[in-house]
Amino acid sequence: MSFSGNSSFFQSDQVDQKPLRHVLILRLLKYLKPYWWHLLSLLFLMGCGAALEIMPSEFIRRLIDHHLAEGNLRGAAPLLGAFIATVFLSFAVQLSRSALLGWIGQKAMLDLRLELFRHLMRRSTSFFQHNPVGRLMTRVTTDVQNLNEMFSSGFVAIVGDALSLVAIVAWMYALHPVMATIALIILPFLVLATDIFRRKAGEAFRETQGRYAAIQAYLQERLSNMSLVQLNSNEGSSRASFGGLNRSYLDAFLRSVLAYSVFFPVVELLTSLTLAAIIFYAGYKVEMGTVTLGLLLAFVQQSGRFFRPIRELAERYNVMQTAMASSERIFWLLDNDDEISEMRDAKTPCFERAIRFEGISFAYEPGGRRVLSALQGSIPKGKRIAVVGHTGAGKSTLINILMRFYDPSDGLVTLDGIDIKELDVAKYRGLFGLVLQDVFIFSGTLEENILLGRPKDARRLVSVLEQSQLASVVEKLPMGLKTEVGERGQRLSAGERQLLAFARMLYGEPAILLLDEATANIDSETEQSIQNVFARVSRHLTTFTIAHRLSTIQDADEIWVMEHGKIVEKGNHAELLQRNGTYANLVKLQFESKS
Repeated sequence: MSFSGNSSFFQSDQVDQKPLRHVLILRLLKYLKPYWWHLLSLLFLMGCGAALEIMPSEFIRRLIDHHLAEGNLRGAAPLLGAFIATVFLSFAVQLSRSALLGWIGQKAMLDLRLELFRHLMRRSTSFFQHNPVGRLMTRVTTDVQNLNEMFSSGFVAIVGDALSLVAIVAWMYALHPVMATIALIILPFLVLATDIFRRKAGEAFRETQGRYAAIQAYLQERLSNMSLVQLNSNEGSSRASFGGLNRSYLDAFLRSVLAYSVFFPVVELLTSLTLAAIIFYAGYKVEMGTVTLGLLLAFVQQSGRFFRPIRELAERYNVMQTAMASSERIFWLLDNDDEISEMRDAKTPCFERAIRFEGISFAYEPGGRRVLSALQGSIPKGKRIAVVGHTGAGKSTLINILMRFYDPSDGLVTLDGIDIKELDVAKYRGLFGLVLQDVFIFSGTLEENILLGRPKDARRLVSVLEQSQLASVVEKLPMGLKTEVGERGQRLSAGERQLLAFARMLYGEPAILLLDEATANIDSETEQSIQNVFARVSRHLTTFTIAHRLSTIQDADEIWVMEHGKIVEKGNHAELLQRNGTYANLVKLQFESKS
């Protein structure tokens, strides 16, 4: 991959086809469905909060008009007590509402995160080759968190604001319809301003989220391969590329800031003009004696409460826009069907005779170059098959097809005569033990990396350590099997990681052992140890080996020689040397390079 930050791999991951908003909201509501009883309780609390919203103003109006205006506080104690009780009750309702709202939001997001992770676990290998890890991490973390913000302060909170507005408007019209109408004159102008803001800010929000995901993907790749960056003195161009991604993010973010910088002052201007109109009209009516001072003050107070959720609408809209942009990408991921399919009535695999490649052809991209072409071959049970060939001959692709990480473009892979597409994928892969050239070690202890979440069998674990010759390594470690290996196993040598891979494979008790250049990157002494391990375990296992060092496969029952995706020679080591063909030339070249 190019080191340039302009690669399409790091472009904004906006969804090209923007889904309808109501469709997104309906899909999001599905995650609230299991908690509908809690939602009903929340709705009840919101209704109580809306009723309590207007009661203090009513108490103030009566206190002023019936007591303060007459200069007599006799009998005002019940009103004052009711006012204080309402304030505390409102506090309790708001506290309960916030706690319940947060609980519902977190539970819904937990369900969504788990669904996303389960979905990612089922994606095919090609899916991960086309989607950077940093971008997928953003889906599961940042995008889901944005949805949580929407649940806690987005449309659920908007429902509470709507109930408060209805209660305030009803109270206003019940007391003075004309003043209530003056207060509501602002609404058409607010709707117009909000619509303009929505159109201007909406696309900026979507692009901002997409650019942020691109930054995450670029950062994850560079930090994971920092040694390669430094080795090639690529720090300067990497900084420039990262700066370019950040500037594109900044440009999108500034467009949303501009929309806000216009919208907020417009809303403040409209609400201030409305309050001025109410005070002017009510002041005139107070002078005429048709409106009481208590009613004027109560109206001013409720008008402020009426405009508060309207002013907060921009913040709510910010949360909603960000959440909508995140939900577009989340549902794009959940709707992705790039996976290895499995039949509903999939059969349980049973390896008794042989695995066969029957006319296998494969290209990584539709219509692209064929990596394998009409390949025929058989892996009989109990036999040791080795594959050799130049780089790019299709050797590793063969293992990917065999493990069903990819399905062939043409032809079949059969297990005892049954198309492997008819078999249970997990159980079929459970037949294999795979050891690769580049071993991946998870963070955690040595033991955890051997077990990989499988039940611990102490007796089997001891046997595996002996078979893989990892026991001598464990004895030297201060914490033994409980030793932390570090990120990607950085506290282990290359040879120790390879022995760990063998121990991990043997613990699974596979029926077929797959080796993909397993000894290519280690020293001769460690290679000899691994060859000893391999010699012991291969006596009772079917083995399929991709070899780099031809000296390691001389005892194979059959050697396949591959060129350009085809098997051009088959036979054992002695037979192939006698033919003096491609294999003999490979042996000669490797012998000359050593000498």
